[in-house]
Amino acid sequence: MHLDLPDPQQGLFAHHVARATLGASVVCLHSSSGSHAQWRALSDALAGRWQVMSPDLHGHGRSPAWPAGCRNSLSVDATAVAQRCGASLAKGIHLVGHSYGAAVALQIALRHPLQVRSLTLYEPVVFGVIARMAPSDPSLAEIRAVADAVADHVAHEDLGEASRRFIDYWAHEGAWSAMTPGQQAAVRSRIATVERHFDALFAASWGPGALARLTMPILLMHGACTRAPARRVVELLRAALPHAQAHELAGVGHLGPITHAALVNHRMTSHFDPARTAGTIRDFHVPHAINDFDPSADTGSCRADPGRLRAAA
Repeated sequence: MHLDLPDPQQGLFAHHVARATLGASVVCLHSSSGSHAQWRALSDALAGRWQVMSPDLHGHGRSPAWPAGCRNSLSVDATAVAQRCGASLAKGIHLVGHSYGAAVALQIALRHPLQVRSLTLYEPVVFGVIARMAPSDPSLAEIRAVADAVADHVAHEDLGEASRRFIDYWAHEGAWSAMTPGQQAAVRSRIATVERHFDALFAASWGPGALARLTMPILLMHGACTRAPARRVVELLRAALPHAQAHELAGVGHLGPITHAALVNHRMTSHFDPARTAGTIRDFHVPHAINDFDPSADTGSCRADPGRLRAAA
């Protein structure tokens, strides 16, 4: 029997920053193979004004594994996040998400459109939208090949090769081998859940009618150097959500919230809290060892620094 609802007794772990002066909460959802640590710099920057919650999604970080008996659906993590929000959801929340986490944010908003005050999304990889709205687009075959490769390696219990295929696709060739053994182990422990993520993302084939229910302020962000499937999803969502804002970041790829955290966090925050971003981008500076720019790097190369990937795991 396949269910959508996880057991509320097996809830998600969430990191909280609660030194707020404003009423609504900000909920930040990480990408596949990451954890709540991805949003540490953003949470710290928002701490004086907002309650911030950054959960680990199923099978990641300190949260339990994907619930037994639940199908591979965005509803599994969306329901668990909503349960974790508790009373905050009724008061209204702002959702921030990256990649798979951004897709989960969309699912939450579709289920709770009156409670979600805004959506701030970096490349929500809802591949089912391509399958529904542009089925002949070559980007769909491209991402299906990646998903099939990951699934095949997981089925053969070659978690290292599945992880390499996933990381090298979204970052760049050689990014996996440049990671430390400890960080590779963390990704390997999550890659079987990432396979479930792919299934859930292909299954989320929302059409214009469903998406029309999303009338809250929406910011759709993408990197100019991202992969074709991620760019195509943003284009299709932008067409289906004519009231949404779209913003492209030059010289940035799919992992922008990790590799260019200061830049991305500044733009994200300006969407739901413009008063917070009245200053300069330096207010969002994070230590070089975590996420900041490497002055010696070619910022137009769109290659992700593995040191920054390690910090987000």
